[in-house]
Amino acid sequence: MTQQPPRKRLPPKPEPPDPAECCGSGCEPCILELYDEELERWEERVQDLRAAAARGEIMLLDE
Repeated sequence: MTQQPPRKRLPPKPEPPDPAECCGSGCEPCILELYDEELERWEERVQDLRAAAARGEIMLLDE
């Protein structure tokens, strides 16, 4: 009997901040920059999970 690979779901995509949340005063880091970084980490995680699924290491439930 062959064991099935673990089942995983893709993480939820981060919600973008409302543009009004940026005060426009040049904060370091700006809330919009923080979102961009969070979105980049999410995209990398999704890419890693899809690659693992393509190799048969996991089964994605969202695809």
